Amino acid sequence: RAINESLQSLISMVPGLMAVVLCMPALGFALALAREKELGSFESLIVTPVRGAEYLLGKLLAYEVGGVISAVLALLVATLWFDVPFRASVVDFLVLTAAYVAASTGVSLVVASLVRNQQTAMFVVLMIFFVPSFFLAGLIRPVAEEPLARAVAYVLPPTHYIHISRGLFLKGLGLSSLRGPALSLLAIALVCQIASLLLFDKKLT
Repeated sequence: RAINESLQSLISMVPGLMAVVLCMPALGFALALAREKELGSFESLIVTPVRGAEYLLGKLLAYEVGGVISAVLALLVATLWFDVPFRASVVDFLVLTAAYVAASTGVSLVVASLVRNQQTAMFVVLMIFFVPSFFLAGLIRPVAEEPLARAVAYVLPPTHYIHISRGLFLKGLGLSSLRGPALSLLAIALVCQIASLLLFDKKLT
């Protein structure tokens, strides 16, 4: 049973906003990779035996761990500062958040593989995560019923995590109840990471 019986907007908005806050590791990841391209750091990578997959996955793991740590801090702020109740298992929260961070950083990998500078990377990531999160992903209004808008919304990781976060906070749902959006996030992460490995070229261009 949902615990927002008084219909307080804060109790509904804070869990949803966590999807926006936890996009920051993805933004930082894209900027870090774009910065290495700008500075020519790939020159030193060429003469090493490190494979492209090893390089990208090593970077990805660091931001994945950082994203989960950020999620713990966000959970503490939501419950202790904003007094938003949390009924679910913390373990379920961490597992599902890890899936979201993997999906969002996977999207950032693709972005970083296609762009050549930090400014472009920042613009693209903001347009993928922040703007659609407010207008398409169900943060303020429910996901639109119009087929095209709905299709775009469900390609975006925040759409699935907003559903997960509100389910965890407001209803105390577990992994079994949230397996649909969780599997969607894992699918996005897998597709994006495979695509980024195919796009990555360990040589100067």
